[in-house]
Amino acid sequence: MARDNVTITQMEINAGVAEPAGTAIVPANGASIAAGGDTRKLLIRVTNTHSSDHTVTIRAGVNPPAFRRGIGDAAITVPATTGVRYITAESARFAQADGSIWLDFDTGMTGKVMAIRLPDEL
Repeated sequence: MARDNVTITQMEINAGVAEPAGTAIVPANGASIAAGGDTRKLLIRVTNTHSSDHTVTIRAGVNPPAFRRGIGDAAITVPATTGVRYITAESARFAQADGSIWLDFDTGMTGKVMAIRLPDEL
């Protein structure tokens, strides 16, 4: 499956950024965030515009680099219609071989996913 790419918006210290456009959720594709194996200051925002609650699943990574992959996937419910969830994902559990983070979505889920990296200075 070719996953949809989610661009990471980099924040700068003592500055603001506009909300990213985000990547439309296509459940058949899933999504990939090219985190480079560093999720320390990565914030993932998922919206659900469908009329039912849906689940976004962060897929367990591969070892190496994800030495805690045995804990498994993480499923987060996003409420219906205007639901939003902010998610963090530890690289030791979720990093794929290339350092990316993979997200899967329930069938029928609509909305957007975005990724924001906080400044190193924090």
